[in-house]
Amino acid sequence: MIKYYPLKLKPRKQQIDAMKFCDWSIKNNNKNILLNMPTGSGKSFFVIMFANWYKNVINKNAKFDVITNSKILQNQYINDFPFIMSLKGMSNYYCDFHNSNCSIGKDMNQILKRKCEKCPYDISKYKWLNADIGITNFALFISMLIYTENLDKKKSNVLIIDEAHDFENVFCDFISIKLSKNVIKKLGFNNSYQELYNNIFNNITKPIDFISILRTKLIPDINELIDNKIKKLDNDNNKTIIKNQISNCNKSIEKYNNLIDIYNENTDNWSIDITYDKNNNIILNLQPIWGNIYLKKLWEKYDHIIFMSGTLLNRDMFSYINGLDTNKTSYKEMDSVFNIKNRPLYYIKVGKMTYNEKEKTFKKQLLIINKILKKYESQKGIIHTFNYEISNWLKNNINNKRLLFHDNENRDEIFDKFIKSKRPLVMVSPSMISGVDLKDDLSRFAIIMKVPYPNISSNKIKNRQKANKEWYNFNTVSSLIQMYGRTVRSTTDYSNTFILDESFSNILKYNSKYLPKYFTKAIKIIK
Repeated sequence: MIKYYPLKLKPRKQQIDAMKFCDWSIKNNNKNILLNMPTGSGKSFFVIMFANWYKNVINKNAKFDVITNSKILQNQYINDFPFIMSLKGMSNYYCDFHNSNCSIGKDMNQILKRKCEKCPYDISKYKWLNADIGITNFALFISMLIYTENLDKKKSNVLIIDEAHDFENVFCDFISIKLSKNVIKKLGFNNSYQELYNNIFNNITKPIDFISILRTKLIPDINELIDNKIKKLDNDNNKTIIKNQISNCNKSIEKYNNLIDIYNENTDNWSIDITYDKNNNIILNLQPIWGNIYLKKLWEKYDHIIFMSGTLLNRDMFSYINGLDTNKTSYKEMDSVFNIKNRPLYYIKVGKMTYNEKEKTFKKQLLIINKILKKYESQKGIIHTFNYEISNWLKNNINNKRLLFHDNENRDEIFDKFIKSKRPLVMVSPSMISGVDLKDDLSRFAIIMKVPYPNISSNKIKNRQKANKEWYNFNTVSSLIQMYGRTVRSTTDYSNTFILDESFSNILKYNSKYLPKYFTKAIKIIK
């Protein structure tokens, strides 16, 4: 196994164990290989090691698709291994002719019935299609799966999914549709149309109502809007704005038509959630309850599929969520490479953050949080609130200038401020459960105020819970472990994590089968 490791470096024990397990799995006719590999396992280097081994032992002509959940991770792969061909969405490439990104440029070319010469996106796509190892991100990969034949053209043998715990969720989000007054405004409709649709949305209560409005009203109106904007294009000074609106309209029509087709495949697999913005305008969100029935078609394209993440947790549940055949699926849990002394998990029994007890418990939490902030007054940290209600409680009850709060609109901006600041700031967030890297001095402590049980006010969550009661607990544990993994990112890193919700006792008592050993070993109970 060692001879297949890249760059003549020495592989870690976890990487060798993972390779041996892949060898065993493939020899035993397992198509799907689940590797529960925590942060620090060296997943990117393992990918190259596996590809080298596979081409030498299994199929010398094999091609590999690697996908990650973000462009940041995608960049890390190609920085480590420049020979991997990377492809990103059209908006990441620049069109000289239209002085825009390639996404807008291609939409304009379609309208003007012309072609770009030496299109940077097309060049990257050509290299990616013909590469032995190509990498892209979840969003673009799913887009190609649904809208193009690129995956069939590429004919790769192996799919490797990094951060695979999130793939089904991203897939469901991709094929979901939100409609609101703000969405209508961004499409370029005038004020009277925005109000018209705002009134129409008030009468939508079922998925079929949503689909009917798309088909009979919104899509025809968008087509008419596009025609009007094309007529204005030559005589208007705001050509860039109009081009953006036309491009946005074209993409929306494509997405809506695609949603209608997918909806018709299984009309029972959809739910609608109705919420309101700060101006009390209605927001409609049509979502698939599960992605597994659609993902089965994707898995058929490959000979073998590697799923990697630190929170796969359980073969049967992960297989159910993702539509995998358990009889052709193997699972291995890897230990953490991080010293347990560097990542203690302190469980302080303050009280339960349940609906009836949360206000009483919060008052007790305040005392503990203030002590923790005092103890780490010269260091950065993060407080996971899990929802904006608790974030606002903190904002109104703690007078500490170190704390940074964000809303839906300025999340990235506030986080960037936190990252760049040299002050010992503390990030307060309900939505940084995963996908953020708080390595080294970016966070020396983390506070988890609430066990992240899914929101049962969502019709999608209710339907999932009804279909599979164990999913609810599985999802909670996965999110909790993701929270725990934000602050210790290397073998030399260290951070203390504090759980202040006594509902964690229920996790330990009833859902221990989903908890990795490296996680449970780190727990220190403080009464």
